[in-house]
Amino acid sequence: MLLTYLHLAARRSELFRLKWEDVDFAGTRARLHTRKTKDGSWEEAWLPMTDDLYDALLFLKQEEQDSQWVFVNPETKQPYLYRLHWMQSLCKRAGVKYFGVHGVRHLTASILAKGGVAMIDIQTILRHKNLSTTERYIRRIESLRPALHVLPKTQNHRRVKPAPNKKREPAIND
Repeated sequence: MLLTYLHLAARRSELFRLKWEDVDFAGTRARLHTRKTKDGSWEEAWLPMTDDLYDALLFLKQEEQDSQWVFVNPETKQPYLYRLHWMQSLCKRAGVKYFGVHGVRHLTASILAKGGVAMIDIQTILRHKNLSTTERYIRRIESLRPALHVLPKTQNHRRVKPAPNKKREPAIND
């Protein structure tokens, strides 16, 4: 789940609502739904998946074949409604100061900015209406800088090998 937060710059509610029909493996993209609109209506956006995210979601799909939801609470077999202590536990295990799930969106923005991605592209990935909101995300991340060295380490999670000779091109929003 953490990799999905990081690679899609997702909001908690977007991931808790994510269904397998929103994951397009053929198009290497995922659809996120949000109500962050003035009138409260639903809005959706397709975002390209990275190779790491593709592999992680493919593995998860193979494990969770019976559910329509991507992230299922193993106790209830329903989508998560909340995960109160999950980030605290992860931060403690990683040895970093606690930060909430929303901080991962800020982290994603910071990583993209540090990598030279244009601010307008970061705005699109974060699905912000105003560029000034994206700029605030970039500036506020400095206190989380130590986490940059922890989160990208993925050698300890199980992975699926992609199918041989399968070319995956990132999809662009429809």
